[in-house]
Amino acid sequence: MNLKILSYFFFVGVVLLTTFSSLFAEEKKIPLNASERKLLEQSRIEVPSHYIEAHDFEGEMASGKKASLADFSGKFLILNFWATWCSPCLKEMPDLDQVYQSLGPEDLIVLAVSMGESRERVRKFLKKRNYSFPVMTDPEMEITRLYGVRNIPITYLVDPSGVIIGRALGPREWSEPKLLKFFRSRMNRQAG
Repeated sequence: MNLKILSYFFFVGVVLLTTFSSLFAEEKKIPLNASERKLLEQSRIEVPSHYIEAHDFEGEMASGKKASLADFSGKFLILNFWATWCSPCLKEMPDLDQVYQSLGPEDLIVLAVSMGESRERVRKFLKKRNYSFPVMTDPEMEITRLYGVRNIPITYLVDPSGVIIGRALGPREWSEPKLLKFFRSRMNRQAG
C-alpha cells in the first residue's frame, strides 16, 4: 500500500479512537449520595446537574491582605455573595457566622464576597458587626461575574476537593441541625 493511504487510515483511526474513547469515558460525578442530594434539595439548595469545579479567583480581604480560592483548598467552603445594602443578605449573616464559629476554620470556611463595594465601605460596615468569618471585597465585580451572580444573596457549597455541590439563591438558615450534620459529614469524609 501507498504511504499516503497508510497515513490517511492511521489518521482516521486516531480520530475515531479519540472520539469513541471520549464518548465512553466515565463522566465525573458530583460527589453526593442520594440522601445528601435529598437533604440539600429539602433545604432549597440546588444540586448542579453536572460536575463543576469551582473557579479560582484572587481578591482583597477586608483586612487588606490578598487571598485566593486556592488558599482554602482542602476545606469545605461556603462561598457567599452579598452586599451591605442587601437586607436578605444581612439576615443570613449571623447564621453563617454561627456555622463558622461552630465548625471552622480548620476544616470549614465561610467566605463572604462583598460585591460592588469598596474595601473601606465594607470595613466600616464590619466594624459595627462582630462576624468572625473572612470577608473578601469585589469592588469591580470580577469574582461576581466569574460566578455568574445576578441576584443576592447567593451561596455556593464547595466540597474540599473543589467541586461545587450546591447553590442557594436567597437567605437560608445555615445553622439548622440537618445542615450542620451535613457539613460535619463532608468535613469528616475529607479528613478520613
